[in-house]
Amino acid sequence: MTASSHHLATPTQVPGWIAVDWGTSNLRVWALDDRANILAETQSPLGMNAIAGDEKLSFEGVLIGLIDAWLPSDACAVPVVICGMAGARQGWLEAPYCDVPARPSDLAQGAVQPNVRDPRISVSILPGLCQRDDADVMRGEETQLVGFMDAHPGFAGWVCLPGTHSKWARVSNGEISGFRTYMSGEVFALLSQNSILRHSVKEGWDDGAFADAVRAAKVQPASFLHSLFTVRARALVARDGAAVAPGGAVLSGTVIGAEIADVLGLLQPGEEIALIGAGKLASLYQAAVGVHGHKATPMDGAAITLAGLTQAYHTLKTASERI
Repeated sequence: MTASSHHLATPTQVPGWIAVDWGTSNLRVWALDDRANILAETQSPLGMNAIAGDEKLSFEGVLIGLIDAWLPSDACAVPVVICGMAGARQGWLEAPYCDVPARPSDLAQGAVQPNVRDPRISVSILPGLCQRDDADVMRGEETQLVGFMDAHPGFAGWVCLPGTHSKWARVSNGEISGFRTYMSGEVFALLSQNSILRHSVKEGWDDGAFADAVRAAKVQPASFLHSLFTVRARALVARDGAAVAPGGAVLSGTVIGAEIADVLGLLQPGEEIALIGAGKLASLYQAAVGVHGHKATPMDGAAITLAGLTQAYHTLKTASERI
């Protein structure tokens, strides 16, 4: 397997530092100057799983393959700040989780430095977050939260990061005080592809049916398992010629609605909801919170991630200058 990537530019100057978001399935890399201006960027499908599954690949080798042209010819080490799965147990070097409540500086100070062979780089890998009481973990999303907090210092409420495993984090007073993970995306995939409901979700969409299902999930939260079967039963009992709500919209609204209902039960008076993400999934979450009268405009995840990595870089740089 080779490091296929897409270079958007080659920097005309040596970068002040390099930012990396290393995910399970892919990674994204930016060359930046000290003011966080993007000099170049590239990406690759060689995420943690690909490297862990191929003994010929290494994290340092993949990284150097992507950024070699950006580095100076001398041995002056360019700082590289990495978030995401490079810090997992199966990653480059485990960065132990940071406990909540946590401030952005706590996360940066928990960074680990793997030994590298190439003298042109010095690497810091940021930790994830963990919660001991209502057990939960995240790795990668915490950097997006830091970027969001930097742009919205006065925010108080819950920040949603939709995905296969959606994350909701409570943010206020400059710290992440707790979070919850919901397996909504995975549950939807399993039910729509591997359960009896797969026959009922093939095509069609109706925004009204989605909204109705989101609303019902909050009104009758204990009926979740029963509501799932109605996705199939509606079509079976419909009278000839009667319209049947598209199963995909009802299933999606039921699953996402259950998640939204749980979070709304935790929302304190005056707290807001924010949304980090893009595309159809983020739009569905925007619509789902809108059903209950809350506004949340999706924000670009890549820009937020880069803002969080920038915060970490400045914290690490300040700490190294004190030594």
